[in-house]
Amino acid sequence: MRSRKKPEREIDEELMTRTSWVNAELAYKYVKKGKAEGNSGALWVRMHIQRYMFKIGGFIQTHCGKVLFVGILLLSLCCIGLKTTSMQTDVEKLWVEEGGRLEQELQYTRTTVGEGRGITSQLVIQTPKSDANILTVPSLQFHLETLRKVTEISVDMFEVTWKFHDLCYLPEFPKTEGSYIDNIIEQLLPCVIITPLDCFWDGAKLLGPDHSVYVDLGLPIKWTNLDPLGFVKAYRLKYPTLSDAESIEELMNKSGISRGYLDKPCLDPYDPECPRSAPNKAERSVPDIGASLTGGCSGISTKYMHWDEDLIVGGVRKNRTGHIVRGEALQSIIQLMAEKEMYQYWSENYKTHNIGWSVDKAKAVLEAWQRKFTQVVNNAQNGTKGDDIYGFSSVSLADIMQKFSSLSPTRVALGYVLMVFYACISLLRWNNGVHSQSGIGVAGVLLVALSVAAGLGVCAVLGISFNAATTQIIPFLALGLGVDDIFLMAHTYGENSASKHIAFNDQTAECLKRTGVSVFLTSVTNILAFLSASIIPIPALRAFSLQAAILIFFNLFSVLLIYPAICSIDLYRKEDRRIDIFCCFQSFAETKDTVIELQPKQYDLKEPSPPPSYNDSLPPSYSSVVKHNTVARSAEEGGAAVTTLASPTIIDLPSTEGIFSCRPRSLSAVCPSTTSSRQCLAPQENISCAERFARFQRHIIHSNLDTFARNVYGPFIKKPYVKVFSILGFIILLCVSIYGIVHVKNGLDLTEIVPKHTPEYNFLTAQSKYFGFFNIYLVTKSGVDYPNSQRLINQYHRSFQSVDKIIKREDGSLPNFWLDMFRQWLQDLQRSFDAEYADGRISQSDWKANASDSAILAYKLLIQTGDVDNPIDITRIPGSRLVDSEGIISPDAFYNYLTAWVSNDAMAYAASQANFHPEPKIWLHDALDRDYKVPKAQPLTYTQLAFYLSDQTSTDVILDTIKAVREICDTFTDRGLPNYPSGAPFTFWEQYINLRFYLSLAILCVLLSTFVVLTLVLVNPWLATVVVVVLTITVVELFGFMGLSEIRLSAVPAVILIVSVGVGVEFTVHIAVGFLTAIGSRNKRMTMSLEHMFAPVVHGAISTLLGIVMLVGAEFQFVVKYFFNVLAALIVIGLLNGLLLLPILLSLFGPKAEIRPKNDEDRIPTPSPEPSPKPKKKTSSTPSRSRGGGRHPYPRIPSDVSLTTITEEPSQYSSHEIVVEPEVVVETTTIPTKHGSICSSDENSRGDTPPASVPSTPQSHHITRVKATATVKVEVHTPIPGMVENVNHDHVYKSKRRKNRESEAPESDSSGKS
Repeated sequence: MRSRKKPEREIDEELMTRTSWVNAELAYKYVKKGKAEGNSGALWVRMHIQRYMFKIGGFIQTHCGKVLFVGILLLSLCCIGLKTTSMQTDVEKLWVEEGGRLEQELQYTRTTVGEGRGITSQLVIQTPKSDANILTVPSLQFHLETLRKVTEISVDMFEVTWKFHDLCYLPEFPKTEGSYIDNIIEQLLPCVIITPLDCFWDGAKLLGPDHSVYVDLGLPIKWTNLDPLGFVKAYRLKYPTLSDAESIEELMNKSGISRGYLDKPCLDPYDPECPRSAPNKAERSVPDIGASLTGGCSGISTKYMHWDEDLIVGGVRKNRTGHIVRGEALQSIIQLMAEKEMYQYWSENYKTHNIGWSVDKAKAVLEAWQRKFTQVVNNAQNGTKGDDIYGFSSVSLADIMQKFSSLSPTRVALGYVLMVFYACISLLRWNNGVHSQSGIGVAGVLLVALSVAAGLGVCAVLGISFNAATTQIIPFLALGLGVDDIFLMAHTYGENSASKHIAFNDQTAECLKRTGVSVFLTSVTNILAFLSASIIPIPALRAFSLQAAILIFFNLFSVLLIYPAICSIDLYRKEDRRIDIFCCFQSFAETKDTVIELQPKQYDLKEPSPPPSYNDSLPPSYSSVVKHNTVARSAEEGGAAVTTLASPTIIDLPSTEGIFSCRPRSLSAVCPSTTSSRQCLAPQENISCAERFARFQRHIIHSNLDTFARNVYGPFIKKPYVKVFSILGFIILLCVSIYGIVHVKNGLDLTEIVPKHTPEYNFLTAQSKYFGFFNIYLVTKSGVDYPNSQRLINQYHRSFQSVDKIIKREDGSLPNFWLDMFRQWLQDLQRSFDAEYADGRISQSDWKANASDSAILAYKLLIQTGDVDNPIDITRIPGSRLVDSEGIISPDAFYNYLTAWVSNDAMAYAASQANFHPEPKIWLHDALDRDYKVPKAQPLTYTQLAFYLSDQTSTDVILDTIKAVREICDTFTDRGLPNYPSGAPFTFWEQYINLRFYLSLAILCVLLSTFVVLTLVLVNPWLATVVVVVLTITVVELFGFMGLSEIRLSAVPAVILIVSVGVGVEFTVHIAVGFLTAIGSRNKRMTMSLEHMFAPVVHGAISTLLGIVMLVGAEFQFVVKYFFNVLAALIVIGLLNGLLLLPILLSLFGPKAEIRPKNDEDRIPTPSPEPSPKPKKKTSSTPSRSRGGGRHPYPRIPSDVSLTTITEEPSQYSSHEIVVEPEVVVETTTIPTKHGSICSSDENSRGDTPPASVPSTPQSHHITRVKATATVKVEVHTPIPGMVENVNHDHVYKSKRRKNRESEAPESDSSGKS
């Protein structure tokens, strides 16, 4: 293994011009000593951070293998937590504000009613393939066939076959215990299907039953041939003694159940089953579809099962008379029980007695049936050439959200592979395999990927659920932010490894010392920013913010502790001269700059002679030492310098000496051109095509972002006109962005999260275009005195008349709600009682046999007092009324009446969808029962007013409806009626009402956190202000881009807007820190910052862009539009602002540098050399060397050394340490030097200075052919006795020479000037 590189004694140029970046401690000392001005507080903070970073880096390099092993082991252990990952797709749990009004309302509903209650709706929409009228017989027949296939769907689960009738929602019908007719009704009771087919006799084909019901009245019964009212009348005639038939007949008359479907027209009058009573049967005429659908359709009950035309027909066009003449869509709604209703319905049935029936199993059965439903409906469209038909169930949305939230391993893997490939290419050095850095680039990307996985594992262990934002954004965001820091550290590591001023053992420490502050600053800023954003009470945004903060912390851990270990291992690879990624192969190419001898035979070069014998006199001149006259020339585009031996034709050389003893004429006299020394060696006119190609090849090889930033970009943006036009351009861009923000719309259409050209997408498109149908509920809560608040409740119901989008009846009035139906039922009973009381069939104490069931029930209710101690009072007859003249139900017995109504008018109660809680007890009226007590219901804590919304075709319309409903609810809450709305619009869309507020609050928190962190760490509020202003502009521009691109503001874009601040920090803070730590004018500091930070920032941005480019191939258009487009725009905007706007602002308004030299604005004064070390006392047997063991002085000898000579000496003569502190003034125009000016200086130097070995000038230094005036301080430090292990002749000579010097010039100066 080769000897390790030791630091050169020459001064590091970066230390002079970027002092606080390289060594904040030195800068702090300069400020404290008064040698420079600066921000001592900022330097003190940076100094301490750099100290810790240096110690950490030194430890890591010493124990790099152990650190790498332990770090990867810890990250791998954290990845185990991914097994506990939970994916959250429930919209309520993702986007409902935590602790907010909506969450409290939903929680109240869950607590009071329970989860899984109610009805689930499966939708079927049929549209024509072309712009045609769908109101035709073939279209309706196709619709019918599809729905018949739906009713035939069955699933086999838990060893039971579940048919449609087992799952569907059945209308309530009053029962009489032990009645024969109840068994018939139970078999005939149809499933509720809201369909346009109910306007025709053919709709009865969907009602079943699956098999004909045989009764002793004649033919088997089906709904296609059933006359319900006629059947009950026949039953009553056959069994006149049974009283239940009379009550059922009365109930049917009240409910509008008459002849069923027998009086409705047939779609096909030639159908053999079409009844003769059909209006078009006799004439065999085709029905008028539009006229039949006008006003809506009715099911088996015209009063309680009426379907408004807006629910079943879309794209309607009417004539002057108001009849439908054209339609573009048909819709049917199949209603199923929710899982809890289904569980209760079958819990005591023999069908489920041996399968461990539970709510979860009921839910599994429903979901399996629903998935099969969508499959059957969507496949049905292949059977027709004229129309398309699509099915959509409640589980379809859940499946879409699940699929949308799932992580695509292939897409993420390909994105990461692209990042790895770019890291490999961008850090590859084509012309130097040993110093190439592809390996650490690839390792860095893989390390960040591992840290992302580890961070997600910890998030899973902490119980932070994953969602769409986590799976679609987090992997790329965290990798992009981490890779930015990797590129910065790799770039600095490459610069340091090429430097001759950093010892091998300090390489990692110096790299971490310089970049650690910047990496730490950006990471801590992002962590605190995202933690601040977690105050937003929306669960999805809070989970995202916490996960992002945790992942950035893991990236910080990996970049600062593990990645330096990888770099340290790479140092040993470079030291062993092994080739980058192919580290198994060793390079034998010379990596140092090559010395090319031009015309070597023209020199009289002498071989070195053995050392002469020394005596007490001064040694002779070293005429035998080989000394070369050289010209160093710079390679193309910043490549390695090439030092060549100068030809005597260029510089006159005495025949007896090999040094530049005299320069008779300037270089310009020999070579007129002053552009480069290459032209003197190889005239331009003699360059061949091969040489030109070689030059071009070298130019390409050496071209990189650093040279572009240094030679092209930095000087370009320094120009005044560039700054002016750039500022004007950004002002215009900002104005355009503000215009775009004004046009940003709220909301997220479901069509955007569904892949195009799928049945789900087509369904949602048609549904939003033609129907926009939602059902909502207005809930009244506990704390309401319902018996005494009836007037307020009635006013509450009537107030919703002003909401335009609520579906109303044909006369424009609102549908009846539970209190209306309850009141009407009591009024009907009161009328029956009054009539029979007047006829004498009912008296105050009893009733006669001919009294009707209704009158007897009214009698029982009228004598209820509502007092549990004295429940019955017959003296209330005839004075009391069930409902007074103002329509107020008797408050005293209100809850007694409520129990009777729910049980004995079940169809009205079910149609009202009141959903009382606590549920009243079942009390069925029996006229023969002489027990007058009616159970009193518990005070209500939950009731519902059901409404349907239509034309909810856009987010703005939905939000307007939500606001109108909320305003009414809030008004009546203030009036003492606690209530709230419920339904899909409020759960899914109400978040958008406050989304902008919470988004603004989150961005404000992030920006404020960024400002505070930058101010505390950099101790520079002005710089923090400039950075925050640029970050704000970035957010505004991205928001404006969304508006111009028609990207709606929803939760995901809101998250990316918050992310934009974190990404912008990576683009801006590195540039800002580079500007702050540089020395010089604002323009110079700006260009220096770009020179060192341009490449890492661009590499990080490109790698992040490559990571998200795989999103383009996502099947969800939403992923492309809302993730890729927005993230790509963010990267472009961030780069534009970070690399153009920020540097210009800094060059114009940037803060002062952290350290500012007093005498020279471009660099600090050269640090004084460290004093000679104190001599050690050494016991020796030679008295002449010890001088009694006391300390003796070693005076510094004045010396002038010519900088134009490179001397080669045998290493055994190099015993003097020479520290050179040049101060050079360079003029860009070469002026011929007077003859002998340099010569005289040289000769004087040789006359006054004893021979000394001059350290070889590094071959990377260049001699520029310009006029230079140099003031050089040369300090010659003599070796100290006892510091050299082996005594040689050189030491003996020096000892004698010092004795002579001390006697001749004891007060000699220690420095001189030339």
